[in-house]
Amino acid sequence: MHKDLMNHDSAKLEQANTSVQAPVPVRFAKHDPEDPAEGWSRLKRYRALGLAMAVTYCSAFNASANGAASGGFRADHPGVTANEFQASSFTYLAMLGIGPLVLAPVSETFGRRPQICICTFIILVLFLGQALAPNVESLIFCRLIQGVAASVEGPVAAGVVADLWPKRIRGPAMGIFVLCVFTANATGPTAMNWAAQKLNWHWVYWIQMCSNGLCFFLCLFFFPEPRADVILGKRCKQLEKETGRPHYVDGAEQFEGWWMALKISSTRPLLYLFTEPIVMALALWVGVAWGMVFLYIGAVVHVMRETYGFSQGQGATCLMTGCIGALISYGLHLTVQEPMYARAVVRGHGKARPEVRLYSAAVGALLFAGGAFGFAWTARESIHWIVPCIFVTLTNVGIYSIYLATYLYIGDVYDRYSSSGQAAQSLLRNILGATFPFFGVTMYDKLGFDWASMLVGFIALALAVVPWGLIAVGPKLRAKSRVARSMEQHEGQVLADDVEPPQMTEVEMP
Repeated sequence: MHKDLMNHDSAKLEQANTSVQAPVPVRFAKHDPEDPAEGWSRLKRYRALGLAMAVTYCSAFNASANGAASGGFRADHPGVTANEFQASSFTYLAMLGIGPLVLAPVSETFGRRPQICICTFIILVLFLGQALAPNVESLIFCRLIQGVAASVEGPVAAGVVADLWPKRIRGPAMGIFVLCVFTANATGPTAMNWAAQKLNWHWVYWIQMCSNGLCFFLCLFFFPEPRADVILGKRCKQLEKETGRPHYVDGAEQFEGWWMALKISSTRPLLYLFTEPIVMALALWVGVAWGMVFLYIGAVVHVMRETYGFSQGQGATCLMTGCIGALISYGLHLTVQEPMYARAVVRGHGKARPEVRLYSAAVGALLFAGGAFGFAWTARESIHWIVPCIFVTLTNVGIYSIYLATYLYIGDVYDRYSSSGQAAQSLLRNILGATFPFFGVTMYDKLGFDWASMLVGFIALALAVVPWGLIAVGPKLRAKSRVARSMEQHEGQVLADDVEPPQMTEVEMP
């Protein structure tokens, strides 16, 4: 009897010791003040969003502004050809696509703030090397490293939006992110072409060095860490010190070392690109659209100078049509697309089909093609220059809707694995964006201004089948995708959205 009692007490002691050592899951309580999505004040959330958008703007500005230095740089270095200088733009854009494959695990594991601060500092310093570049090789090298650092803008800025707002009200905030990119692509070449014309090519980089320096210091002192897993990870360490018990972030993937993290981040996007039809179709679609943006940056200026006798700065000012088109498209997104999505959420009892995200982009794809055709038919001396500019604006209305719909659709379908899908489309998008300018001006000279733009229109029209096809067969493709199926099972069954909702709701703004 005494022996049995001792064994019983020993078992109880062993069980108690085991329970003491059992890892404790840590998650945010409702309205926790440290929870970025639920507890932060609106001011703090918009401060984080605003600074992430500033980083995005500076990176996109740099991508499109570099060409403004071409003429002056080649005048100072007579042996440098236009294509050799264009290689400095190619390396930057290519690294914007390749960089996230390597840098993705950094922000996921250690947070958005450290990566943004370190990378913006690297970008700042490398402008010095570009402004004082003694040859084209040093310029290319500086922009290659700078492109790697600047590649954080896409995944980190989009990640900040996902950190701060749930999926059903993420659209307006994600629209601001895309609007920053398009605004920078318009204002970058416009402002820097005037700087190159009025000052010299060195100021293309000096001015950006000043603006990026301001961005760096603002992020260093005012950007809060928005990633919930990182905030909870610090809380786990603090609780372990206080209690002596192991704690872990509930629902977070465990960090298994840098080698494994790099292996996953560099291979999963490529796997999605070549095995997920949805990702491949969207990447090709948005990639060609993005290539046309950078093709137009050179071609529109060239057409306006040759056809209407514009100066370098005047021709570049026509690129403000990209900013105007993006603003119009964002307004349509808020007033047309978002209400449609809100109604679909009600019909789906809290969850809409991802294909609803593509409705405005399906129309935008046709506007993209129509704008290219219109530019082809109207860019001639007998027609006022404002008319072809209107059609370039129409093209950008369509491209903006394509860009935004791609981000939102991949985010809805692949959920917590969406960063891999976004990295895949970003890779192809930036590679094509870097490649198209190499042959843009030459294509317009060889084919003629009208037939070159007609070719752009026909390509855009052929790819317009992508959103319409995904709207029609997207559910079947998702049903065949192992990743998409697991995400739907994780969130619950998606209900049909063809029944009348019990009540109508307005668009919920973040």
